[in-house]
Amino acid sequence: MYFELTPAYGRDYARKADVIAAFHEQKDFRGDYNLGFKVVNKSQLPQGSTVILRYSKNRRTAMALA
Repeated sequence: MYFELTPAYGRDYARKADVIAAFHEQKDFRGDYNLGFKVVNKSQLPQGSTVILRYSKNRRTAMALA
């Protein structure tokens, strides 16, 4: 299972490394339809699931594991 997340609260990241670091630091991200568009962080996702993180004004993506 995978989830597509976008930074919450108006945050944005310019670099792939920054968005991945924020995800692992438990920063909040807005979930996709699988999560009911709720705000979540890494600890609230099923362990081992694939996460697609949007950054750079939602134009680019990075992958990480929860």
